[in-house]
Amino acid sequence: MLFDRIKSLFKHTAIYGIGDLLGRSVSFFLLPLYARMLSTGDNGVRSLAFVFIGLSTIFYSLGLNQALVRYLSGKGDPAVHRNRFSSAFWTLFGVGLTLSALLWAGAVPLAHHFLGAGAYADIFHLIAVIILLDTLSEPLFTVCRARQRSATYAAVRLVQHSLQMGLTVYLIAGLGQGVRAIFWSNIASSAFAFLALSPVCWQNLRLIYSPAAVRELLAFGIPFVPSALALLVINLSDRYLIRIFLGIEEVGIYDIVYKFTLPMLIAVRVLRAAWAPTVLSIPDREGAHALCARVTTYFSLTAVFLLLCILNFSRELILLVAGSNASVYLKAQGIVAPILLAYLLSGIYVIFTAGVYVQRRTRMLPAIVGAGAVVNIGINLLLIPRIGFIAAAWSTLAAYSLMALLLYLQTRRFYPVPYEYRRLAKIGVAGTVVFLFTSDYIHGITPGGIARGISLLAYPIILWGWNFFDPQEWHNLRSMVRFPRVQSEKRPYENSLNGEG
Repeated sequence: MLFDRIKSLFKHTAIYGIGDLLGRSVSFFLLPLYARMLSTGDNGVRSLAFVFIGLSTIFYSLGLNQALVRYLSGKGDPAVHRNRFSSAFWTLFGVGLTLSALLWAGAVPLAHHFLGAGAYADIFHLIAVIILLDTLSEPLFTVCRARQRSATYAAVRLVQHSLQMGLTVYLIAGLGQGVRAIFWSNIASSAFAFLALSPVCWQNLRLIYSPAAVRELLAFGIPFVPSALALLVINLSDRYLIRIFLGIEEVGIYDIVYKFTLPMLIAVRVLRAAWAPTVLSIPDREGAHALCARVTTYFSLTAVFLLLCILNFSRELILLVAGSNASVYLKAQGIVAPILLAYLLSGIYVIFTAGVYVQRRTRMLPAIVGAGAVVNIGINLLLIPRIGFIAAAWSTLAAYSLMALLLYLQTRRFYPVPYEYRRLAKIGVAGTVVFLFTSDYIHGITPGGIARGISLLAYPIILWGWNFFDPQEWHNLRSMVRFPRVQSEKRPYENSLNGEG
């Protein structure tokens, strides 16, 4: 039973990952284009503009998408589900239209404040359109998540981000349109996502609006707003502070190297996409606890290996991507390790939220994430002027460490999970040994690329020598990678929700 649930989580996580992998990989695949064809100043503008988009999205969404995941997951009365979805969608439509109009009107002062020049006001006009389109399409993606229609989710994401990447390359490399091309391609891809998911919209949307349903959804979702805002402060505010203290060119350098940690971020995001619906679909408490414990072990096992791979070859990646400009970006290589560790801990934090979703204890999240944000901003304000942008990377790690610890201490009171502490310790020790062996802490010089690649094999070998897996567990894990194709047929209750049959 436990491995059936893990297999289901793995299946949906993998399929969500197809769409989200390319989505996040757009930035990674475009790194050579950004590093070679845009100036560090242009990269700073791009980075800061997306910081603004990320922060603004929180106020557009009001936590309603998280609430829809909670209240549309599992079986239920189709009429009630349609009522909740319709009320949420019309709320998002009204809020999004109002905020985008205000953003459009205030483009000039916003450009001065965030980007340092009113000449970038047209970028904020484009941002207003992008956020509105994303606000309208996100609840449609949420329905796919809540109903575990991961194939639809992945297919649309795949085409959306392929379109975005192709247009960006064409407009910058082909037509030489510069940094603004990134936002035009974003508009096109966001419009496609909304149109592609319009059947989901028409199947679930009705001309009804229930204030009671909105209050119910907001009661669950609003606590996510300050916590989500604090998370974005932790992840993105460093760019803004770097611009203030060091200049927009330093933002561009920091952001380019930061993106080499995207594989770890993708792993966390695809886990987050499938995690809540999976946990909420388990009826028995003990089964959910066992799943949380085992997934924590497996995520840690995989994430540590991914961390070692990226960290060991970060220099080669920078040289490959930046080409003749590599010397500009190599000075930021030191941010890779703390950011990777921060993302690993953010994945652990996501797993710890299981109890929050199941017990509806979302009100505790703002204080926990807020504490992380305070630590993050405090370290940045104190140390960025003194030691540069390396302080921003370590402040991110400090924030996620605190958040994971606080959430663990809180949730174990009402949702005690029997985590596999001994196995987690083995993962930590094996990862540390391999890291020290492949770094210059022991040798005085960094080993060659081939030696580092071979040394990575020591990680699974050490764990095998410590009998990390028993034979039956190893057999079950191997079977997980041969999961069957996701069926496209809708389940009976989905047909009812969509008004069919």
